[in-house]
Amino acid sequence: MCRKTLVLVLQLLPLVIPLSSAAYTWPSPQYDALEGLLFEGRRSDGSSLSDLVHPCRKRTGTLASVPAEWLRFAFHDMATHNVDDGTGGLDGSIVYELGRPENFGLGFNQTLNDFEAFPNKLVSRADVISIGAIMAVATCGGPVIPFRGGRIDAWAGGATGAPEPQFDLPTLTEMFRKQGFNQAEMIKLVACGHTMGGVRSSDFPQLVAPDPNSVYPVFDDFDTTMAFDNDVVTEYLDGSTKNILVVGTNQTMNSDLRVFEADGNSTMRSLGDATVFQSECQSILARMLDVVPKDVTLTDEITLLPAKVNAAQLTFEKNQLVFKSTFRLTQPTNATANANRNVTMLWCDKYGDNKNCAGKTNTALSVSKLAESPDVSPVTKNLGYSFLLYDFVVPINNAASISKFWFKVDEMDGSAATTYNNGGSGYPIDQDQVLFVPMLSHVDVVAVNTTSPQTYTNRYGQEFTRIYSLVAAVRDGVNPSRVYAEVSDVAVKDFPVAISSTIEFTQNSTSFPPQSGYTFYTSKMDDIGLQLTMDLHAVSGQSTYTQTFVQTLVLDNTPYVKPGAVSTVASSKSAAVRLVGGRSWEVWHALVLVAFGVVYLGESLLGWAL
Repeated sequence: MCRKTLVLVLQLLPLVIPLSSAAYTWPSPQYDALEGLLFEGRRSDGSSLSDLVHPCRKRTGTLASVPAEWLRFAFHDMATHNVDDGTGGLDGSIVYELGRPENFGLGFNQTLNDFEAFPNKLVSRADVISIGAIMAVATCGGPVIPFRGGRIDAWAGGATGAPEPQFDLPTLTEMFRKQGFNQAEMIKLVACGHTMGGVRSSDFPQLVAPDPNSVYPVFDDFDTTMAFDNDVVTEYLDGSTKNILVVGTNQTMNSDLRVFEADGNSTMRSLGDATVFQSECQSILARMLDVVPKDVTLTDEITLLPAKVNAAQLTFEKNQLVFKSTFRLTQPTNATANANRNVTMLWCDKYGDNKNCAGKTNTALSVSKLAESPDVSPVTKNLGYSFLLYDFVVPINNAASISKFWFKVDEMDGSAATTYNNGGSGYPIDQDQVLFVPMLSHVDVVAVNTTSPQTYTNRYGQEFTRIYSLVAAVRDGVNPSRVYAEVSDVAVKDFPVAISSTIEFTQNSTSFPPQSGYTFYTSKMDDIGLQLTMDLHAVSGQSTYTQTFVQTLVLDNTPYVKPGAVSTVASSKSAAVRLVGGRSWEVWHALVLVAFGVVYLGESLLGWAL
């Protein structure tokens, strides 16, 4: 085939196989971080956000609905929005607004404590609040609310805007209008928000009388279930409701009644259908979570990745250069993975005669497999999926290094193996000049006796500071003029400040002698936060090599796993392009033949594709 014809084929091919320009490509650090917290429910060290709320938990001691508190927290954060000038919205400012009458109460402070350890450089406090609200609805049987990330945190309180029970209907209607909601939407938001939770005596003793014989507050629930259902609507419509904001003797405080009957109960009657209620709540709560200041642009919807690379890192362990990665596969919760399945990682050398798999391809089987519980996140469980995690640890020859990797899944049943290769290009390792070394690094959590700017206080009133001893490896030949890291930590108790600074690394051949073509550099820093991350840099002449979004959480959670056995296979050009954008090569080839009436494209096309 001539080159001109080949160019025409490639120009028209998207008409045959549509590929989205917005399709996910690894690495995508922000997407990966947001997707992981939403669908895996945890930080990289295993600390779980979803465990605090799932399954539809009541809080120990107070017996308050945790999901209701989380959803209320998100609404009150959003309520600062002013549609007239575009200010305010879901921006995390609520943490500076808890002294206001509209936001007082134990539930707000407990929710703040729940969320404080999870924000980082790529996942804002406001994104955590939004994800928390989505988990809260999902864990109690509600719909899965679409999530878009990229909220930007405020570092001061915003305007007032959350409604209070004593407000009259015109005041309530105007407050919701400023948030961006009309009268019908106001009714839907209140009904959807009040299907869980209730009123606490310690917050509103004029509504709910305290129990003099108990140290715990008394709750009057909005309806008869904890579930995210339309009982709050049907019980209102049939007159059986116990909702204290509808039937309370203090009529001045009956705000739900004023809202619900604002349009003659028309909207409430429409929500009497359970299916309509779920659909309308999904829509209106998604709108609520997307209310952000006018200068903030949210990401596209963060959706569940059917196959995902986690924790990929080239590093040193036990005096050996290794490459580590976890490959996460998704499967329906009612399915059982084939026990005979083989999951193989394949990779190419970066240097030497076999650069870019010129003659052979390295392969290794996973060193461990874990079938995770569907309960890792209520969002994933509601979608009907669970995860299988395949861990890889492979030794790397420093003279060859690694340029890219991919995975092959073989069910060992005679069917064709499936290749996952990042849309056809493989998962790239962009540099090996500067590497973070978790196993040689460590963190000391030191208790102190006096209040200091360099301490954080846990929920038990104990004060601590974290002292990080960090180790980086720099490849021989780089000869860096400077090795440094830009560090950040926004997970500071009560969010008074964001930690952001630059730390210098110095060569340390005394504590860590050079090995395998690398020299080691060390640095120390104190941190009052809970989730330190850094971008690690090595400057060499006009070049700067960077390892981005290094997470130090793994310093406390890095059990050693012996590298697996490595084998090699002859590189096959036809096999190397077996998948194109997730489709089999045979299907792609056949579609091209049909589209252009070509009987045979020939080996030249295969050679070009490589």
